[in-house]
This record gives sequence, structure tokens and C-alpha cells, in this order.
Amino acid sequence: MKDNAKDEGAERLGVSDFLKFVYDGQPEWSLLAIKAPMDEVSEEWADFRGAHNVSRDVPREPGKEYDDMGSHVAVVQVKGNPWTIIFRSLQYVDERQMEGVAEDAKELSARLSTRAISFIGEDTSGAIAYKLFEKGKVLEDAEWEDGGDFFRFKSTLRKRPALESVEDEFVDQFFRELGIYVPACYPREEGSRVWLALEKESMDLVEKADLIEMPEEEGEGEDEDEDEDE
Repeated sequence: MKDNAKDEGAERLGVSDFLKFVYDGQPEWSLLAIKAPMDEVSEEWADFRGAHNVSRDVPREPGKEYDDMGSHVAVVQVKGNPWTIIFRSLQYVDERQMEGVAEDAKELSARLSTRAISFIGEDTSGAIAYKLFEKGKVLEDAEWEDGGDFFRFKSTLRKRPALESVEDEFVDQFFRELGIYVPACYPREEGSRVWLALEKESMDLVEKADLIEMPEEEGEGEDEDEDEDE
């Protein structure tokens, strides 16, 4: 099952840096990793989601305040690593985003004939989950409460792990085996300027990043319009 990353990116694998970073703030996220070059991933994701405003190869700067991330999705290439990471949402996750990130992983794995994995965390319930796809087919699907038992574990790759409690080490090890590194970073915007902010653990590990403005999804703004009519 193990995929071999190469060069500098192979020295750092897993999700521990990312999780340490998000746990310092609001621990909610939805992201995905696709085993394909960043330019292809950006193009396909923007096409799939109908996004038109794409900022290519944005500046990378040290993180300062992990607060307002605006409306952009960060697409990130780690140095020497064949996986591209899409940070779909950070600090806040709703049901639509939780479903959307799995849809993204399934669609991009099919379009690019490769592997993709979605990864989400939701603070209110404490639920953490991932789905691994290959060419649009699910290989492994797991969900659990941090420090608790699996809510769900289905896999064509292995038997259900014999764990009394599922800790962060479980998902970190799985990402390591796949050869994925998820950097501690987030998109920022100020007026018309956009950039990728990086925590020090990941500062030297990111090769480049695109920021894509998330298009308004169907149904957004309807409640506000109804309130205004009232």
C-alpha cells in the first residue's frame, strides 16, 4: 500500500504538523490530497466547481494571525512530493462542505485516473473522517470520534484495525504510508492581494500554491434574501 514520495518532500510526511496547527484554533477543516501535479489539479478542480478566479503561484509568507481566511481555496504543492493538497475549508465546516470534499476527491481521482483522499474534522461532534478513492472508486472509508471507537470502517485494502481508541497517530500513519504530507498553512487575502500563510514547521516545504476563489454554491444567500423580503 505504501507509495514512495521522493526528494525533500519525503523527509516530512503525515498530518501531525497540520493537526497541531488547527488544534491551536478552531479545529474544523475539510481538505483533500490528489496524487497528481498541482497545475492539473487546479485546472480540474476549478472546472468541476465552476471557479473562474484563480491566482497562480501566489506569494508564500510566514503566518501571523490564524483568523480571516476569506473566500479562497488553497491548492498546494509540497516540494518533491507527488501529492497536491487542496485546503477546501478551515475553521468552519458544515454538512455541505463535508459532503463536497468527498465529492471532490471522488471526481478528481476519476478525472485524473489516480488516487485521492478526503479528510475532514468537525469540532461539535468531535468526528474525524477520511475517504480514499482510486479512479473514482472507494478503497477505504473511515470515521471516528477522536479518542473513541470507529463509527465506520470499510476497506478493500485491509481489515479493520484492532484499536480500543482511535487517536491522531492512526490517521497520521495512514497518510505517511500513502506518502502524503499536509503542510500547516492557510490562504489569506487583504483587499486585492492574496497569499499563502505558512507556519514555521512547513515554511520551507511548500514549492508553490494557487488560490482559487470559491464560487457561491447553489442555495447560498437564499436565507438572507428571504430575511430582507420579510
